[in-house]
Amino acid sequence: MRVPMVAEAVDDELLARFGEYLRASALAPRTVANYLADMRTFVRWFAAANGGTALSDLTAEDVEEFCRYMGNDEGWVPSTVNRRLQAVRKFCSFAVEMGLMEDNPAAKVKLLGVRPAAPRSLAPHEVERLLGAVRGKRPDLVKRDYAIIRLLLATGIKVGELVDLRLSDLHLGEEGGQLRVGSDRRCIPLDAATCAALRDYLRVRPPSPGVENLFLSQEGAPISSRTVQRLVSAYAEEAGLEGVSPRVLRHTCAKSMLKETGDLAAVARLLGHRSLETTAKYLEGRGEVSPRP
Repeated sequence: MRVPMVAEAVDDELLARFGEYLRASALAPRTVANYLADMRTFVRWFAAANGGTALSDLTAEDVEEFCRYMGNDEGWVPSTVNRRLQAVRKFCSFAVEMGLMEDNPAAKVKLLGVRPAAPRSLAPHEVERLLGAVRGKRPDLVKRDYAIIRLLLATGIKVGELVDLRLSDLHLGEEGGQLRVGSDRRCIPLDAATCAALRDYLRVRPPSPGVENLFLSQEGAPISSRTVQRLVSAYAEEAGLEGVSPRVLRHTCAKSMLKETGDLAAVARLLGHRSLETTAKYLEGRGEVSPRP
């Protein structure tokens, strides 16, 4: 049986039967909906590219050409191309079972290699929105919180390293400063703006005899990692940014360092990475957080 791909009635009939086939396979409703949408895209392309070629004449070369069209002409990322290829494969399996095709040509087409997505980070204007949210709220803690977020963005240190900082780890100069961080005691330079934020905080740091931790609560106790995570999320929410955590600030710093210096080994040392491969992932395209409307 030859089924033309051009006729709209065939499109509706076959896709309806394909949908029933997918649902009988116990696939999730969202997966079924995605496969049907992807097949409609394929049907439109196939009809336009082949002028009404019958489904029984579909070849692996046609499917490969469809993948090239999606990637080169439409600019779809590999993960989207692969999802649509999977939909075509599934449809062809259905067609074989229904006796509409002799074999599954899409099964011969390889999936595209997908590189891991780059870590999420903030764009410069998003950094300004975040810092602006800190300056505009909680006057009792604004100097501390501003210094914390500035420091995370400037150094890329982890939350655990931040809460473990001691006063003696910090050296502030007129034009810049240095920070000793972590068990490896690596030295990280500080820019003038971060030094200024830290000096402002130190002027109002609660007196707490015998406590050497740099960042303290209002009661004079060392702050916890949970506190830092919560305050970063709270200010990001205030700035209208979703999915922002201290880890995102670390990623933002790493990408900024690489963009400015291009020195993979130096950035790896500053971040405390043991492998250059860990640092190299920041060379990929920037994955941004999502601003809320």
